[in-house]
Amino acid sequence: MHEMTPSEMLRDPLIRQMLRADKISLASFAALLDAAARQHARPANDSSFATSKMPDSWSVDAAAYI
Repeated sequence: MHEMTPSEMLRDPLIRQMLRADKISLASFAALLDAAARQHARPANDSSFATSKMPDSWSVDAAAYI
């Protein structure tokens, strides 16, 4: 199975439809993907990532459903 790149996710019609239905902007979703990629690239013992770095338009509850 092919794993989608962030760029492909941002262009995918189904993902875009779900984002619209959930009233999540494409820019916010792109920022979430970027933050997740940066977090994934960090060593497991690096705790410098804080949820406060997430865009203001994201709530913890909204991000949990993506």
